[in-house]
Amino acid sequence: MLDHVSVSSSFRTTKKTVPDVYICNLAVADVVHVTVMPFLIHQWARGGHWVFGSTLCTIITSLDNCNQVACAAVMTAVSLDRYLAVVHPFRLMTLRTRSKTIWINLFVWVVSFVMVLPVWVHSKVIRFPDGLESCSMNLVTPKEVLWYTLYQTITSFFLPLPLILTCYMLILCYTWRMYLKNKREWRFSANNQSRVRAIRLTKMVLVLVAVFLLSVGPYHMLQLVNLTVRQPTLAYYTCYYLSVCLSYAASSINPFIYILLSGHFCRRLTYRKPASRPSVEREPSGPQVRTPHSSF
Repeated sequence: MLDHVSVSSSFRTTKKTVPDVYICNLAVADVVHVTVMPFLIHQWARGGHWVFGSTLCTIITSLDNCNQVACAAVMTAVSLDRYLAVVHPFRLMTLRTRSKTIWINLFVWVVSFVMVLPVWVHSKVIRFPDGLESCSMNLVTPKEVLWYTLYQTITSFFLPLPLILTCYMLILCYTWRMYLKNKREWRFSANNQSRVRAIRLTKMVLVLVAVFLLSVGPYHMLQLVNLTVRQPTLAYYTCYYLSVCLSYAASSINPFIYILLSGHFCRRLTYRKPASRPSVEREPSGPQVRTPHSSF
């Protein structure tokens, strides 16, 4: 096993790339997630009672919602970036640089903060008739609950999901189309390498999409179901809290999933330097038919 000093030295001496920026941004989202979780766990452990004041209630609730939106937005940006890197490596080259990617990620966070403005306005400590003081969204009428639930679900799930699926499906279609083309024109060894890359990319896409669907899908579906439930049952409460835990857990492991499934990071951790390339990632090309190289 590589020791900590060796790994740190390897990362310092390797030029940071566009995927590095996205991975770091997902890690930043995890830092936000870890920061707000103790406050939420404390409230849940005390049966919904909030003891940290109204100001901190607004900040924690808003950061939590902002983190949900930002994670979905970053994953969408990653899928768009991977689509450009694999399918159109020579288009928008000036946009796919480290500095531009940093600005894109900053823009994602700014937009996320703006999109959760309703949370900043309506989250506060609510005192219930039985004396319980709980930190929550102060949505008074059923219409307000309906519109906010739809707004949150669309921005965090139903809007990014088709974009992510479309990008990854286009990547897979292109990858297997290139493989079949190479199968007719290349010698066996080159074709075998193309097949291995295509299969590896397919497995990775299936894992990424499955994690996104299974982590945040149940939570948002139950949010919609809640609009039609007059008296929630114990089974509903159990499923709801399990979906919340699942979404938080999946959010925390997203960066590790990208790292473990990425040949780029595996090469760096095992001291295998990738072929030298400019700061804008390009897929390998040559006089023969181009093989889609997984730059995930």
